[in-house]
Amino acid sequence: MVTDLRPLRRSDSVRVGCLILVGGLVAALVLVLLIPDAALAQEDDPTERIKSVLNNIRNWIVGIAAVVVVVMLTIAGVRYLLASDPGETERAKSALRAAAIGFAIILLAPFLVAILQQILAG
Repeated sequence: MVTDLRPLRRSDSVRVGCLILVGGLVAALVLVLLIPDAALAQEDDPTERIKSVLNNIRNWIVGIAAVVVVVMLTIAGVRYLLASDPGETERAKSALRAAAIGFAIILLAPFLVAILQQILAG
């Protein structure tokens, strides 16, 4: 049975945020190590090699951005839960809104790139 129901202090929330950040970075590292490296494949055509490298760079950027957005969503959620006055609550809501918009952009990024490739390819 839990008897200590005191509210979290700011130092406790910083520790929780740091643990979440470290956990997210470890998860990202595990995913990066599990993804095969398509850029090292030996294609005969130099343009295919360039496309492969650019696709790999795009995938890295989207993956890193997704990890950052998840961390920001988590931090904003913790800030919202720990907010004590209306000003802090509004700042936390604003951070949640911005992180949600970033998450939507990350989800749409591969589709936007595919559309641009179709337009530029002719």
